[in-house]
Amino acid sequence: MRKFLLLIMCALLFLKCSKPEKPDLPNDGEITIAADESLKPIVDAQIMAYNAHYPKAILHVKYMPEQKAMAMMMNDSVDIAIGTREATDNEKAYYASHRIEYLPAKMALDGVALITSPENQLENISLKQLKEIFDGKAYTDYKLVFDNSNSSNLNYMIQKLNIQDIKKANIFAANGNKDVIDYIEKNPKAIGMIGGNWISDLDDQNSRVFINRVKVLGVSAADNPGENDYYKPTTESLRARKYPLERRVLLHTKKHFGLTKAFIRFCCAQIGQLVVEKSGLIPYYINPKGVIINKEQPL
Repeated sequence: MRKFLLLIMCALLFLKCSKPEKPDLPNDGEITIAADESLKPIVDAQIMAYNAHYPKAILHVKYMPEQKAMAMMMNDSVDIAIGTREATDNEKAYYASHRIEYLPAKMALDGVALITSPENQLENISLKQLKEIFDGKAYTDYKLVFDNSNSSNLNYMIQKLNIQDIKKANIFAANGNKDVIDYIEKNPKAIGMIGGNWISDLDDQNSRVFINRVKVLGVSAADNPGENDYYKPTTESLRARKYPLERRVLLHTKKHFGLTKAFIRFCCAQIGQLVVEKSGLIPYYINPKGVIINKEQPL
């Protein structure tokens, strides 16, 4: 009797182990995405668009600092990490050691927007002046406000301005980009730094509300800028590559198959790129089409 029960248990175990798993398909799978919180509006828009086309696909998304998102993707806790930086040398070495091709997908061109209170008299700022604030040499009574203590926006500014000692700056870490906007609105002597996609989609109610609560500063890369040398992170200035605080939106993964691959391709293909364009950012893979109208009368 015991042998008979043992055979049944073994058979059931075999059937359970041999049962095929649910296929990971573009229209019927489940993945988890970790994204930098400064990119939340554009990531939410892409997920909404994907689910409109593939309603059975389950896309979980977690928002967190960029460094943590990459770490979770590297240790297989999530399938995709969305951020604004390339993989580090150590991360690339891991790819190489595991014979995985490193293929970051470029989805969009975004910009770090500098915002201040509407009550602040400051309208424009140069990168030189901004560096002096970080170095504690100018506007010493101003606070520099970021979305969190390990912000991708802060890391970007450190590299862009070649900041050697961040402790000289008067920095305040908020709890996300929305909290940066809340803080800036109430504190005239502060400059906040948020992802441009939070205020770029003028068709989105949240973007319109946010941009009406703060003032977006013009930024110049020139040391002695003239009146026309300042640019804001608008579609026009980003497309012309004139905004000095531009950054790329990248999708990283180690899994080049199934729903993971399908979602990344969607973001970088026609529909996903139209979502990027509609959000006020610059798509990477859509070439603008011009129309030439011949006004001359035919002979």
